[in-house]
Amino acid sequence: MNMDMRRMTLVLRKKLARVRLFLCDVDGVLTDGTVQMGNGIELKSFHVTDGLGLRFLQRFGIRVGWVSRRASPATVQRAEDLRIDYLRQVDGCKVQAVEALLEESGVTWDEVCYVGDDVVDLGVLRRAGVAVGVANGISETKALADYVTRARGGQGAVREVVDMILKAQGHWAGLLKEAGA
Repeated sequence: MNMDMRRMTLVLRKKLARVRLFLCDVDGVLTDGTVQMGNGIELKSFHVTDGLGLRFLQRFGIRVGWVSRRASPATVQRAEDLRIDYLRQVDGCKVQAVEALLEESGVTWDEVCYVGDDVVDLGVLRRAGVAVGVANGISETKALADYVTRARGGQGAVREVVDMILKAQGHWAGLLKEAGA
C-alpha cells in the first residue's frame, strides 16, 4: 500500500521520522510462513518488492536487520543477496538479540521500527519505537502495534512499512523523481 502522508497520523509520522534501524521477523513477515522441505533442501518465497524496499532504506542510511527464532539456510541466502546489515537467528529471546544489536549499532529502542507476527515478537514490539503487526499476525501483535499492515506477511507487508518510513523521512519524492515518475 502506498499510504498517503495526509492519512498517516501525526504521532505515527513523527515516530517513523526517527527510525534509524528497521528490524523484522522472517517467517510470517518476509514470507507467508510456508516452508517447503524435502531431500535436504529448504525453500521459502520472499516478495521481491520487500527486498527492493529494504535496499531503499539502506540507501538512505537506515540499517536493516532480521531477527528470527528459526535457523534457515534459505534466510541466510536471501539476507546475503540483499546485503542485510544484521541477521540474527537465535534459539532464544528476541529481546536479548535486539538489545545486542542496539549496543552494536548505537541505536536506541525509540529509533527502531520492528515488524512482527507472532508470540515470539511480542517483547520486541512492546519496546520498539514503531511497532508494526502484519495483517495475518496474531491478535496480540496487532494489539501492540502502532500500525497494522493491510498486506499479509510475504505479500508486500514489509514494503508497505518501508514506503511509510521513506515518506515520513522525506525521501519518497526523490525516489519517484529518479524513476522518472
